[in-house]
Amino acid sequence: MSRRSEPARRVSSQALLPLGSAVTAGLRGGCALLLVALAARAATAQLTDLQPGRNFPTALLSFGAGRSENLDVGDVDEDGDYDVVVANGGDTAAQANRIFLNNGGLQGGVQGTFTDATAERFLGVTVDTSRDVELADIDGDTDLDVFICNRGTLSIGEVSRSYTNLGGLQHGTVGYFNETTDAFWGTLVSVPLSSEVGVQDGFGPFGDWSCDCDFGDLDADGDLDLFFSSYGPNINGTLDSRIFLNTGAGRFDELWPWANASADTKLHTFDVDLADLDDDFDLDIIASSRESQARIYRSNHSTPGWTGTLFTDITQGALIATGSALQGTSNYATEFSDIDGDGDFDLWMDNYSNFTEIILENQGHGAFTKTTWIKGDQVVDEQEVDFLDYDSDGDLDTLLPNFSGTNSIFQSGLADGVPEALGLMHRTNTTTGGSLAPWPETPTANNGGTTLDGHCADLDGDGDPDVLLSNDANQGNRYWQNVLGVPDTHAPTFHAVSVQGDKSDGSDTVILAAIRDNAPYYIMVFYDAWLLYTVDGGPPTCVRMSPMGGQQYRGLIPGGIDGTVAYHVEVTDDAGNLGVSATTSYVQSSSGSPLWQNLGCGTQGEKGVPYLQLSGSQLAGQPVALSLVDAASNALFLQWIALAPSPFPALGGTVYAFPYNAQVLAATDAGGMVFVSATWPAGLPSGTSATWQAVIADPTSLHGLVLSNAVRSIAP
Repeated sequence: MSRRSEPARRVSSQALLPLGSAVTAGLRGGCALLLVALAARAATAQLTDLQPGRNFPTALLSFGAGRSENLDVGDVDEDGDYDVVVANGGDTAAQANRIFLNNGGLQGGVQGTFTDATAERFLGVTVDTSRDVELADIDGDTDLDVFICNRGTLSIGEVSRSYTNLGGLQHGTVGYFNETTDAFWGTLVSVPLSSEVGVQDGFGPFGDWSCDCDFGDLDADGDLDLFFSSYGPNINGTLDSRIFLNTGAGRFDELWPWANASADTKLHTFDVDLADLDDDFDLDIIASSRESQARIYRSNHSTPGWTGTLFTDITQGALIATGSALQGTSNYATEFSDIDGDGDFDLWMDNYSNFTEIILENQGHGAFTKTTWIKGDQVVDEQEVDFLDYDSDGDLDTLLPNFSGTNSIFQSGLADGVPEALGLMHRTNTTTGGSLAPWPETPTANNGGTTLDGHCADLDGDGDPDVLLSNDANQGNRYWQNVLGVPDTHAPTFHAVSVQGDKSDGSDTVILAAIRDNAPYYIMVFYDAWLLYTVDGGPPTCVRMSPMGGQQYRGLIPGGIDGTVAYHVEVTDDAGNLGVSATTSYVQSSSGSPLWQNLGCGTQGEKGVPYLQLSGSQLAGQPVALSLVDAASNALFLQWIALAPSPFPALGGTVYAFPYNAQVLAATDAGGMVFVSATWPAGLPSGTSATWQAVIADPTSLHGLVLSNAVRSIAP
């Protein structure tokens, strides 16, 4: 979302450990007397209720009715609120997928109410047998594109489709979409020619049976790659799931083989997640399974000297050998989160012991053991798992959509210091099974049917998460509005930030940050994340970090620096809470200089802090690209270029590109973005330096103007 906020301008949290970790660590250390005392008290104790009453009193029909399999949330029109896309069709027959715009923001209505904009925004979209929808920045221009996973009823399955947002690089209107499926699919390796659609030449679209796909930066190069699951015709597990790597411009080439030779990649999976399970900063893969053992694949990307496949199937050691094997069938979903507050990711496994929900505790290195942390389980056929902090107490509660009964919410006891032995998750509105959360939370009416998916996000902008549910069989998709309105005041924390050692070359330095917060991972990709660094104690430079998925972010300190570099990371959540990491330093000695170098930081505006970026070789006649993002919508701006600048403080920041030698008047689009490509001029002597900066009109600024960061170019 375009809610980018200025680094270091809000009250910050320096906490480096997730909430409750000290409590659980102490209990594990053997505080037996305390455990006994708490156990005795638990018979009558209740979890804290920050807002007594029912958080979700009604279930509104807000997102249409169809054979709705899945939904996703994101700000598709860059106006500051969450919109919703619904995947329809599923197993039976093709239906149209739909987009619902939040009526706040550019729509000028009430935030948290929705209008079906499919006919206008998804004009000509193909009807599909869709299982999953993902909103992701596929082409790297910061607006959200759409990817639809399809299962198909044909002999080769159905093509999964991509739809590109027409803002940004497309120079159209943000929030409108064109199908770009043919350009999305690139080189194929393991896909049989008989499954290809159109020209059968090992390139382009293909038919398959997919239920879930996830985007994440699997090779840590700064763009989003794709894990594409397949469960085969009739969910028979006869086809391989695959990985496709982004070429950087939104074309995806197959990586094959992607796992070790003995790996099982023929799955019955309905749900895939990408997360760092073993604390090495690369994304591992968790795949649920309806008919066979759920699987875990460890990424080898960060393993020094590794020359084998990108992933290794570690299911035997991580799950089976630890006593955490699947029992029964119908493990439809898996969700990761730091449930016990010790920093690493635990796994909630849906229907993992027949219809019993199971939480697997991470032992700190990506191996898992079963727990008894869930209290009040209905032992019925749940379909999905989603985390949310519905009561804004800082820990993660759980939503369980139900395939054939009542949807439920489990309240976490972590913030209350409840011992793990008494259960960390308690189903609300019950006192059975040792539950400590007797309050009713879910709606009394229209809370049932065949619910296939849930998502949790602050749809009405009041600071707490609401709930979305997609229902099958034309039962209607529901919206639970969280009405008690306790705002989130808990800042993101840092599980880890990568540490760079001293270096003597002029290479770029990649910095990775692993974030924890009381929100689901799919909302955290929209957080504002900044890498700030100084050289020899000079002024700070801000680098916009890109989300990798799995609650991680990636930033780049450019090469060619000679001196002591000190850096830290700042992350702001949806509610405006700012988390600041510790500062780390390294010494870099280099005789070179980068072609492009960031200078300073921008100032706060309508959509956050405008960010200017330039790229290209600076060779005569070669292309150069300029982008400006997170500026005000439809705003005039001046692009200044200075050859001999004299920086000075102004407009709440620093003007770097003045006196200017050239200026260009232009305007941003409705999403506050500009993407321009041109040809680098001839005749510039080697070493010629120029400083670039945008000055943007912004009605929300005290001065009526805001600044971007500056960029210095040095001709090779």
